[in-house]
Amino acid sequence: MPSKKPSITIRVSDSEYEVLKDWADSEYRTVAGLVLALTKKAVDDYRKRHDNKESA
Repeated sequence: MPSKKPSITIRVSDSEYEVLKDWADSEYRTVAGLVLALTKKAVDDYRKRHDNKESA
C-alpha cells in the first residue's frame, strides 16, 4: 500500500551526491535515509529555536 505521507524531490550536484553517498555509507544508511534523518534533526532544531523565541 502506498504511503500517504507527502514526498519531496530535490536535486543536488554530482559532487554533493557523492558526499551524501559517502556519508550514508559510513553510517550504513541509504542516501534517502540520511537526508530524512538530517531533515528531521533540522526541523527539531528549528522548532526548539522557535519555541524559545515565543517563550521569551
